[in-house]
Amino acid sequence: MFKFFLLVSRNSCKSILIPLLLFVASGCAGPAAKLEPVFFPPQPNPPRIQYLTGISKSTDIEGKKNTFSLILTGRADIDEQKSIIKPYGIMTRKGKIYVCDIGVGNVVIIDPIKKSFEYLKGNTNVGKLKKPANIAADADENLYVADVARKEIVVYNSAGNFIRAFGKETDMKPTDVAVDGDLVYVLDLQKKNNEIKIFDRKSGELKQSIGKMAANGEGLDMPTNFTFDNNGFLYATNSGSGKVIKFDKDGHILLSFGELGDVIGKFSRPKGIAVDHENRIYVVDGGNQNVQVFSEKGRLLIFFGDPGLLRGSLNLPVSISVTRDNLEYYQKLAAPGFILEAVMLITNQYGAEKISIYGLGQMQGAESGAEQIKAATEKKADSAETINK
Repeated sequence: MFKFFLLVSRNSCKSILIPLLLFVASGCAGPAAKLEPVFFPPQPNPPRIQYLTGISKSTDIEGKKNTFSLILTGRADIDEQKSIIKPYGIMTRKGKIYVCDIGVGNVVIIDPIKKSFEYLKGNTNVGKLKKPANIAADADENLYVADVARKEIVVYNSAGNFIRAFGKETDMKPTDVAVDGDLVYVLDLQKKNNEIKIFDRKSGELKQSIGKMAANGEGLDMPTNFTFDNNGFLYATNSGSGKVIKFDKDGHILLSFGELGDVIGKFSRPKGIAVDHENRIYVVDGGNQNVQVFSEKGRLLIFFGDPGLLRGSLNLPVSISVTRDNLEYYQKLAAPGFILEAVMLITNQYGAEKISIYGLGQMQGAESGAEQIKAATEKKADSAETINK
């Protein structure tokens, strides 16, 4: 082993070191390996979903700091790297990404445009989170966090400062939360409850509960996640029955599909759920480790993100958010000619990537992504009918 000592005067230090470091940096930096795009479904099918990138730590957003800073200045002024440890819920809001890190009891706030990666400011003292499962926001950008261990909803203002908490007196186990006007909807996994509680947003008073299992066996059964669509309807995943159930705001069941199973169209451990601008329903399956996409009537359209260690795989996925914010930013990550329609962000509790990001779209000049999926589904159905005959 050789040791190299550079003996120079203090005045000449920078004049020698800077060219040297530029030389080392340029010599070490080789051409970046070109990675082939990962599409779903795979060839020869026309691509409809592309894996874009992943996020696990602050350097994935902010970029890597100058590692030669210590040599030049004689002090360590490199920022400490922040990481996502064990994410659960995810929300996209006005371009920002909010991630509930249930592993360390924190919320990570990411702004990909401003290249910032921060922790929730008010997560301390009386505002300290224990096991944040999911997060929502109201029209004033106040944040509502469902904390499973605190057994209440913890509220922070738009600056991230703690305001208050409510719901503990109801002895609930909140796994998800959503805000609709002056009402806060909370999914309660507590075994004796299994329902959606509705609170007054300002007072924190419990107004009513909906979705409880009825005598005919219809209703919530170990619910894990829920979401609103653009029309104000609720969709909940149920780990007990394997069903996805659609409710109106009064708790009437409008649609139910799915069952427990390990094949496509069924669910092993249904978790996160989202509905996009075309009313397509995205369901995360933590057991089968994929995301299945359904029509608004519950018909399977496509699935993506099989388990594994390859790029584009999912590892114990939990939650999903579908957004059209910052499409221009994400478009730069897409393959040439692949035009994005929406972006899906999925949290993984294990593996190298804690957030996997995919784009829904189509190749330039092709029919729309929605039309492609519909055509492929109809073709598959026609083929099945031919075989049955």
